[in-house]
Parts: sequence; structure tokens; C-alpha cells
Amino acid sequence: MRLFPACVIAALLASGCGPGAADTPSGESRTLPNVARIVCTAAGTWLLTPAVRPQQDGVHVILSQRGGAPATLDTDQAGGWKPGPRPFVVTLPPGGAHLGCMTTADGNADPPRHRGWVSLRVVDQHGQWVDDRPIGEMCSQSSIDYAPTAAGDPESQLGREARQALGAKPGDEVGRAGYPRQEPIEYRLVRDGRVVALARYASTGHGRWLLEGVQKCG
Repeated sequence: MRLFPACVIAALLASGCGPGAADTPSGESRTLPNVARIVCTAAGTWLLTPAVRPQQDGVHVILSQRGGAPATLDTDQAGGWKPGPRPFVVTLPPGGAHLGCMTTADGNADPPRHRGWVSLRVVDQHGQWVDDRPIGEMCSQSSIDYAPTAAGDPESQLGREARQALGAKPGDEVGRAGYPRQEPIEYRLVRDGRVVALARYASTGHGRWLLEGVQKCG
């Protein structure tokens, strides 16, 4: 009887095993999963799907907990997502995303402990992502506070409003950035072939959107 290594058996049950298991060979019709599955354990973070394709609103994640202290999922930019049976959405650009499970003790450490963090590969097979990173030597960030009764604008008006918020000049290009249906909605300003500004719009929950802030680089 022929015996197979544990890695081969695991590959039949999960999404892969080993550093090259997440690669999609050229010409192969295999489709990557569109939901990432991550498990928090006593030893750190267990990544069941080394590679994932984003959906129109971002990367969908199902987080589980199997042993260890209660933990949430963090990335280098955000965090606090809790384990549960339903997926949540994280805005992760294509490429490698550094993320992992964080306990209260991990977060309170100085500096915070990133025990057993992993790299999730986001593969944008359908070219949905539009770069949202302003480039420049000097950057500024503004944020806006609103009264609870602020109504916001319908999505159909955001393009025109974004041109004003971003300070667009003749010849500048203003258009959606990030993923097509992500929240918050992003608009970028492209000048001379470079992304130099970004506006973010948060949902009011009633089909309307408020300008959350503007990032400008020069």
C-alpha cells in the first residue's frame, strides 16, 4: 500500500499545503475561493485559504476560534473583526496582506505582539481593484464631523461632489477607487498620471453618503 505525506492528504481536504499551494498554474481552470477562511488558535493564526479572490465590495472573510484566549482579526491598517459564522468584508488590495489573530494581551503589549501572523494572497483575477494610494513627498489628511441629522448625498451625485472636495483642475481625472462596491466609497484624483488625492464617503444607512475625509499628497 502506498502511503501519502500528511501535506498531500491535507491538500485534498483544505485549500493547499506548502508555500506554492496557493499558486494557480497557467492554463488551469481551477478557481480560487471567494471567501477567506481563518482560524484563531492558541498558537496563533491558521490560514485555511492561502489565496482568495475579492468580491465586488472587497475580501470576504469567515473567522473561527479553536482554542486559546478570545481573539479578533487585525490587519496592518485596521482590526477588531470578531469570529462568527457569517462572513465580514475587509478592504485589502491585490497582493500579500499581512494579518492575524490578536488577543487582548497581544494588543496591550508594548509594542503589540503579532504572534504567528500570516500572509493572505489576494488575487484580483477580474481586475476589479483601482489603485487608491496617493503618491507624494508631503501628504495631509482631513476628517469631517457631522451632526446626527446630516442627510448626505445620493450616490449618483458623489462624482460631482468629489471633484469639488478633491480640488480638481482642468485636465485632472476623478473616478472611483478601490473595489466597485466597497464601503466606504472612494474617489481618487489623478494628475499627470499620478494619484495625488483621495476622498472617502461613509454611508448614512439610508442610501446616502457623507464625505468622511480627504487625503492629499504633493
